[in-house]
Amino acid sequence: MRVLLFLLLFIAASVLPAVADERIGAFIVSDQSQSAILLDGEIGVGTPLEFRRALALRPDAKVVVLSSDGGLVASALLIADDIHTKGLSTVIPEGARCYSACAFIFFAGKERLAEGELGVHQMWSETPDPSGVQSSVSDILEVLTRFDTPTEVFTRMFRTPSEEMYVFTQAELDNLAINRGGKALGKTNYTALTELVEPRSPDPVVPPATSTTPEDFGLRLALYEGLDFYGQDISSEREADVVACAAACLSDKQCLAFTFNANPALTRGPNCFLKSGTDRLEGYAEALSGVFLPPNISQAPTFRIGVIDPTVDVSPRTDYVGGDLSTSPWPGIDTPGECRMACVDHDQCVAFSFASGPKQCWLKGEIGQSRSANAVTSGVKRWMTFTAVDVLNLSE
Repeated sequence: MRVLLFLLLFIAASVLPAVADERIGAFIVSDQSQSAILLDGEIGVGTPLEFRRALALRPDAKVVVLSSDGGLVASALLIADDIHTKGLSTVIPEGARCYSACAFIFFAGKERLAEGELGVHQMWSETPDPSGVQSSVSDILEVLTRFDTPTEVFTRMFRTPSEEMYVFTQAELDNLAINRGGKALGKTNYTALTELVEPRSPDPVVPPATSTTPEDFGLRLALYEGLDFYGQDISSEREADVVACAAACLSDKQCLAFTFNANPALTRGPNCFLKSGTDRLEGYAEALSGVFLPPNISQAPTFRIGVIDPTVDVSPRTDYVGGDLSTSPWPGIDTPGECRMACVDHDQCVAFSFASGPKQCWLKGEIGQSRSANAVTSGVKRWMTFTAVDVLNLSE
């Protein structure tokens, strides 16, 4: 099959007219192949737009040929999403390499073929903010899972320090089903395009010498009491205890965190909520929550948030007079719980009152005089700091 492919390529090349190449940032389009676009260079801020411009010149493109040492993760994920949406295939030709962020683009391919080097490692960032790193890890996991990326790829990626590069062997490419062939790859003259690739230095790109090299701390789980990771639910289920809830999260490739409701009075219904992220937080006295820490973060994050705990800080049949942040009810609110979270999310809100009859939510900038009101539920915000009560090392 391979001999036939190269024979066809040789015959096709012999009748092709003079080649006209056009470079659009990091991409090259060539008359040598109307169905291929070549990525040749670093992935920067403008690279996703450059890719769309290249697609406009090659609307019938079937394959994206990759030769890049990587670059910005966010830009690579945008390009990968375009490739996945359009059903394009990806190729790393022999003699080329696709490292770091470039790998996200490769895994987006409907059909994938790595004959050159495919390399992965931990994400590197100049900002040590744990929440920012975790958000990026969440994006990576979500995207790669959508691309049907083998689980073993995640393991090698997150266990390889950012200053190193894990390059998959040919045996791994085959055994892990990383290569995924089909008709599009057999019809594309990607081999000849390697002549357009600029020479690469033998060593992969590493972070600047002035930056600190993050240490790999392994897979760890940080546990918090009284903190609820609100929303972003992947699934909800009934589990015997928080350990079983953590195990359920660990077995789900999309799960980055969980919240377990430990209220003994709740004997039915789901009590374990698997989460894809921790962007929204609230206080809940009966909650036990856990979040998996990125391997290059040494300490579990501390959260300081405004809390309106529904079990402690909410008073039924109570209204606060005056102090409204707006002259009209807060829009789009139908329940006391939604009104409570609207106050939690608003920096200037210190309390809320929800009138059940007309379904009106009033956010308060000041706590006015309280009065009894049968159809009104109110709550007062207080500030709390949550630190991890335990960090479990799951790599041991």
